[in-house]
Amino acid sequence: MKNERLYAAIGAADDELLIRADKAGKSNTFSWVKYGCLAACLCLVVFGAVFAFRHDATDAPGRPVLQWSERFSAADYFRYNNDSDEGVSSSASFTDIAMPYAEFRSFSDDREQLEADGVIPVMAEHPMFDCTVNYNDDGSIYSVVFSWYKRPVLGKERVDDVYSDLIITAGYQEVEQITDCIYIEVDENGNIVKPAITVTERDGFQIVAEGNEGREKTITFQNESGWYQISGSWNDSYEPMVLLLDWIWEHPLDFTRFRIDAGDRFTWSSLDQMPEAFSGYVPDFASFGFVRSSDALTLKNGLPYAYEGQYIAHVPEELVKEGSYYGVDGWTIIHWCIMTNPEYYYIPESLGELAELTEQDVLSQFDSSRNQSSISFTWDGLFIRVYSNTAQELWAVLQSVK
Repeated sequence: MKNERLYAAIGAADDELLIRADKAGKSNTFSWVKYGCLAACLCLVVFGAVFAFRHDATDAPGRPVLQWSERFSAADYFRYNNDSDEGVSSSASFTDIAMPYAEFRSFSDDREQLEADGVIPVMAEHPMFDCTVNYNDDGSIYSVVFSWYKRPVLGKERVDDVYSDLIITAGYQEVEQITDCIYIEVDENGNIVKPAITVTERDGFQIVAEGNEGREKTITFQNESGWYQISGSWNDSYEPMVLLLDWIWEHPLDFTRFRIDAGDRFTWSSLDQMPEAFSGYVPDFASFGFVRSSDALTLKNGLPYAYEGQYIAHVPEELVKEGSYYGVDGWTIIHWCIMTNPEYYYIPESLGELAELTEQDVLSQFDSSRNQSSISFTWDGLFIRVYSNTAQELWAVLQSVK
């Protein structure tokens, strides 16, 4: 489900969520639960790496291969990429995405150690970081993905001022193209536009750059240590991407440090399968007339890590199960999210400990023009974020667990 459809479905899309949904076509990095949609996103990331890397200097007859020098600027890597500005990006993916790897592990908690060991650069301006390693059936590495994110503080910063997605994807060799993910670019007449690229030769290796300012960009190359792609969002300039390129050029990745048994394993379940997970921290919504329409339980190394459940009221239960309640007048929703490790930007939004919340605290979070909002608070060390369109019913639920 696309982000904007998901937010509409829960009926609680605050401004920040809509901003992120609007940018979803330019970045596939936002998710409600940190790892909830990770596998599908990584499929697209890896496909993008292969797609760009398969371009060859011979694809662009008459276009020279640039020779790198110490005076090379970041923009030089993208020198010939301005002739496709008139194109319109269009992307699609099939519902059944065939993953080219068997499973993945997370090394996101190792950021400080990876920085100290010189595996990745220190990027203090990007507070959000993910490191995911994908493995083949035999446990060998398929690819390593480092991701740095930056987002605006809700209500305090413009999106264009701070939004950033910088990603390094690395592997031993060029991987097989994923055929059931499609990315094309078309002009105003619907004709497929051949991507404009710039090829630079540096130290005997060719570097392929695609995209330009104001659009997604990639820098892809293969050397003796493996193949790499650096990608940046529509809002990232050339400079930080080339800084990552220079870093990898001087610090080729040691794949052996990412053994499958050393990473964190994330799996998914539900409260029906694990009813004791977060026991006591999911209210008895049924007693208030709410029907659970969906839920997702995230496990980290087999232990409960995060939960989100969607509960609907004032609608016949069969319509909730069918997902066809949107046209019914008066339906209300409470989308209940539990996080043991909340994202960096969620933490400042906390209203404090649950026991200290007042009715006024809750009601003041609702936009009177839309009667919907989200609130965040802590509860015995857990971070709770709730999206809802029913302030009074939400307050009644919170009173029942205070």
